[in-house]
Amino acid sequence: MTISSSTPSPSPMAERLDFIGFDAAAAERLARISPSIMRHIGPALTRFYDRVEETPQVARFFSGRGQMDVAQDKQERHWSAIARGRLDADYYESSLRIGNRHARIGLEPQWYIGGYALVLETLIKGMMADWMAEEAPRLRKRKPAEAAAVAEGMAQTLADMIKAVLVDVDLAVSTYFAALEEKIEEGRHAAEERARVQQDVLGRTGEALGALAAGHLDTRIEGELPEGFAQLGADFNAAAASLEETIVGIRASVDAIASDAGAVAGSAQDLADRLSRQAAAIEQSSAALDEVAANVNETAIGTSAAAELAGGANKAAQDGGAVVENAVEAMQRIEQSSAKISSIISVIDEIALQTNLLALNAAVEAARAGEAGRGFAVVATEVRSLAQRSAQAARDVAALISTSGKEVENGVGLVRRTGEALSGIVEQVGHISDHMDNFSAASGHQAAALNEINAAIVQLDGLTRENARFVERAGEAGRDLETEVADLYERLSAFRTTIRQEPDTKRKSG
Repeated sequence: MTISSSTPSPSPMAERLDFIGFDAAAAERLARISPSIMRHIGPALTRFYDRVEETPQVARFFSGRGQMDVAQDKQERHWSAIARGRLDADYYESSLRIGNRHARIGLEPQWYIGGYALVLETLIKGMMADWMAEEAPRLRKRKPAEAAAVAEGMAQTLADMIKAVLVDVDLAVSTYFAALEEKIEEGRHAAEERARVQQDVLGRTGEALGALAAGHLDTRIEGELPEGFAQLGADFNAAAASLEETIVGIRASVDAIASDAGAVAGSAQDLADRLSRQAAAIEQSSAALDEVAANVNETAIGTSAAAELAGGANKAAQDGGAVVENAVEAMQRIEQSSAKISSIISVIDEIALQTNLLALNAAVEAARAGEAGRGFAVVATEVRSLAQRSAQAARDVAALISTSGKEVENGVGLVRRTGEALSGIVEQVGHISDHMDNFSAASGHQAAALNEINAAIVQLDGLTRENARFVERAGEAGRDLETEVADLYERLSAFRTTIRQEPDTKRKSG
């Protein structure tokens, strides 16, 4: 910061000189002793820079002794103008430059004024020594009044030099403080400008934040912010854009969730209805299977009776042909029972087929139910396996019945031909008795298997009803989710955005 050399005029210099009484006569007196001043100014400045070199607070302004020597040369030239009494415009400009340089490097006035004190001390001592050496011999020859006049003239000359030095100090210090004041003023203006810029930035940012807080997510800080705040504007706009994209994405997700929640609720209700119907069908199957089991039990009882009859026939055959007719009748009853058993086995086989189909349908429905139907799918698979095993058992029994029927037919033929081979009848009746025992055991096994199937169906019915309750709860949860999603969407609708949200037509159509 420097005081422009073209702005100040010589008038301030004239005012200073006039105030202290430094006129042309004073300049002339000062010029007469300039040789003495210039003779002692070098040593005075050397003494000053020696002191500077010893003082860290001042030595820090110089890179070394070489720079101090350069400064000393410049100051000797400046002192040449003072010694000659040339306190003119050039001198004024030189003093301004010195003051501006001190202000620029931050050299405080205390060191500058102290330096003048050291220089003046050396100058005055040297000049007084010169004067005494020159005037003392002559003063002894003069009258006291003349000697006093000479001493007064020397004192006036020293006063003129001191006035010039003080003017030089005044110019340097005044320039220092003027530059400092200008720097402070510029700093104040810069601070005011920064405050104005900050207020403008805060106002624009606050307005944008207020709009953002009101839900206007499309708000942006328009235009360029001043230097130093551009990043703030860019960061705000980026954050607002990111927030807007996030809200739009959340809104799209909420749409999708709402669609899925409705689909889940509808599917759960449909599955619950199907499970209810399936439970009813399983209950009917259980009742039918109870009836089949009762028939099988009756068949087992009939088979036991047939075995007893076969034993009686065997005994009767052994006793003689008197009981052949009774044996024929027993064989006929056995044949009828076999036919009934075959009919019952057909019914059992049909029931096993239907149970297998129902279990297959249940597995398909469980697969559609997803995670909620996983347990039911396992039960349905087990039921299907039991149904297949029941069907296989029914086929095995049917094969036995078929074989038994053939043997009965052979027995009837043998009885009819009892007269031809009574001994053969006895043997065949024994075979018939064995087959009837096997058939009775098979009927018992079949009855037990049917009871197990019935128990499994009852368990399946319970699981189906329990799954129906779970699915119903899932439907209620889906409807609750729909309500919550609708509330969330209503809240999100309060945000204003400019990003177009594409409808999720694929999800809604699905």
